[in-house]
Amino acid sequence: MERKKLVTDVLIIGGGSTGLIAALEAANHCSDITIICKQKAGRSGNTIVSGSAFSVVVPEEGNPDSEETYFNDLIRSGKGINQKELTRTLASLSGGTIKWLESCGMEFFKTNSQYVKRQPPGHSHPRSVPTIWDGYSYLARGLSFMKPLSESVNKRRIRVLEQTAVTHLLTANGRIAGAIALDVNESEFIEISCKAIILANGGAGGMFAHNNNTVGITGDSYALAYEAGAVLKDMEFVQFYPTQMIKPMKMPASNPLFGDGAVLRNKDKELFIHKYVEGGDKAATRDKMAQAIFQEVERGYGIEGGVYFDCTGIPEEVLDSKYTHFCNQLKKKGVDPKKDMVIVSPTTHYFLGGVKINTSCESSIPGLYAAGEAATGTHGANRLSGSSIADTVVFGRIAGKSAAEYAAVTQHEKINPQDLTSKLEKLKLYPNGDVPLSEMKELVRTIMWRCASVVREESALRSGLKSLCKVESSLDNIAVRNFKEVVSYQELSNMVTVGKLTIKGALERKESRGSHWRRDYPNEREVFLGNFEYSKSSDGDVINYRPLDGLLINN
Repeated sequence: MERKKLVTDVLIIGGGSTGLIAALEAANHCSDITIICKQKAGRSGNTIVSGSAFSVVVPEEGNPDSEETYFNDLIRSGKGINQKELTRTLASLSGGTIKWLESCGMEFFKTNSQYVKRQPPGHSHPRSVPTIWDGYSYLARGLSFMKPLSESVNKRRIRVLEQTAVTHLLTANGRIAGAIALDVNESEFIEISCKAIILANGGAGGMFAHNNNTVGITGDSYALAYEAGAVLKDMEFVQFYPTQMIKPMKMPASNPLFGDGAVLRNKDKELFIHKYVEGGDKAATRDKMAQAIFQEVERGYGIEGGVYFDCTGIPEEVLDSKYTHFCNQLKKKGVDPKKDMVIVSPTTHYFLGGVKINTSCESSIPGLYAAGEAATGTHGANRLSGSSIADTVVFGRIAGKSAAEYAAVTQHEKINPQDLTSKLEKLKLYPNGDVPLSEMKELVRTIMWRCASVVREESALRSGLKSLCKVESSLDNIAVRNFKEVVSYQELSNMVTVGKLTIKGALERKESRGSHWRRDYPNEREVFLGNFEYSKSSDGDVINYRPLDGLLINN
């Protein structure tokens, strides 16, 4: 099979914020870096559609917040199963990232020379710091975060391969040796030899029918790592964004609005969150809010599949000054949030599971690193609002530095030609397949939403697993007629791999904890105060439980 070759020291998979940040940091320690991404670097990944605000302890005089308080909030939200050393790293290093981001050209809202800080639910203090997104669409305001990073990468002249998908990782002697990629524009494969790889290609929200992720977020990072032999962890935990607007338009209703007085109401205009969560709307973390909405709708008190989102209790001057873009977006649809309500519903948002890493972002395979949503451990069973971008910056930089330093003292491993050939053989065209590719991807998304979304129970989970196994058995009959469809086919395969692991983990965790809610096991159980780890063997998927040694939360 025809292919071209590329040799690089550090290969970064993913052109979103984590990948760009990792590349910028790696460039301080290594000169031969390559970013490779399925879409366009700087305009891919979920940061673009985020609120472009991140939760950090701002090092300002008079700020009552502290790293210890942030750490405790993260542990409390994660229901105690966070990887403590990673959570501590995020809490202690996040504040210092603001100056680094400003050095990249990023701008943040300030009042009287102090950063504007909002307080989303679950945070003890206001610590959500937004970028200035004037000039950007409200629905793509994350570009205010991405554009400065992209420009900084261009200035450093870092090699970037776009419209190119990594299909397999290659190992030799138990270490990273390279990767196979497919250049869609040129319709050719690339054999990549590298010393280190950073997985920065996000989560798997796109394998659910209802999600607010961008195109192409199909679990690639997890499947690549898993098939290469890396250990995954916490794959049963998927976070559902509680307030995705479904009427009058589709867009997220930002969580910080609750901190300023927004509330949810059922079809009878009654407040209801307090019936499910102590402290009501302002105190409800994303997991509890999503579950409360789901239950209220299920009980027959929903409206058009969701509930009312009411901003009328927020002072007008606060709406006008802090949420101008949000209000303007609604006004374009004839809705005035000062007097009108909109309808919201939960949607798949963020994967809390992923590649198991240490504080250097190294996986269980030497030379393989992961950061951002590709990795796991920092957030435990649930993630606080704004902490994903903080995670991206802190661990993106750590991964870049770690991978570059590893590459500096490591030789290229020789790629095994038999291994390379066997993996390329799996990427053939199947023009005569009789199963439509697009239909199978939609089927997987439907299965995952129906069987493993906000509410889970054994019968539905087992039904979903059985259905995914049927999809897996039909993969060889799917029509694959061109190189673009080879990428789509690989995405489907990745979705099936990751979906099965998600459901198997959900079956193993016979309790409700954080974002994982089992109707048949509605309470937390002490016996599950720990983590499930996933690894691949010749006999199939292996899931092991690792209890915590103990975690003290300082009050």
